[in-house]
Amino acid sequence: MLSLPYAAIGTMTQHQREALDSLVKAEVFFPIALLVAGVLLLLFGFKAYRAVVVFNCIALGFWIGGLLGEKAQIATVAAVIGAVLLGAISWPLMKYAVAVCGGLVGAIVGMVAWSWFDLPQDMAWAGGLSGLILVGMLSFLLFKFSIIFFSCVQGAAMLVLGVSALIIKYTPYNKDVVSNLEGKPILIPLIVFSLAFLGIIYQQQRHGLLGGEGGPKTGGASGGGDAKPSKK
Repeated sequence: MLSLPYAAIGTMTQHQREALDSLVKAEVFFPIALLVAGVLLLLFGFKAYRAVVVFNCIALGFWIGGLLGEKAQIATVAAVIGAVLLGAISWPLMKYAVAVCGGLVGAIVGMVAWSWFDLPQDMAWAGGLSGLILVGMLSFLLFKFSIIFFSCVQGAAMLVLGVSALIIKYTPYNKDVVSNLEGKPILIPLIVFSLAFLGIIYQQQRHGLLGGEGGPKTGGASGGGDAKPSKK
């Protein structure tokens, strides 16, 4: 296993360090899968948004369940229950699940923007909360845009992290990459948002951001449904 001075990257955010460290230590197929999934989300996130939303809710339920069951020493059981529960209710409540996914991505964007403007880091939660509320509420008004937005940001983040992990682990440029990330903690968010912007433009050309933005059509009593792009 390649040994890299992650402990010395003091200026990187804690989450960036943890994510990269986990990926570098993982088997090679994991960052590759992350890379491929990121590209697919950037290009076709809107087409497969229901599967993406359900997957996100399963992951969120697994994480929340693990946290709640940790003190009772049933973290694994609680995590599985949480994953199944949130995954099951996300399908019939798709409109609200999209708002949750959009809100979480908005929270991350809000915290990054808070750091970008060099505001007090102990109040970064305020930026995250603002992004959560803003994007979460916009999901009900601009449903199609919300899907394209969070799928592109999520896909770009997965792509950048997967590529970074592969470069650090398998190329002779690992020290240069770590050095750049150490001195420029905004580098990863900047690349992510640049790729996300390109993905939004691409998906806009394919699906359009205007028209049919009120949310998915409800199918019977389920309250969910699919948002089909309007044909011009």
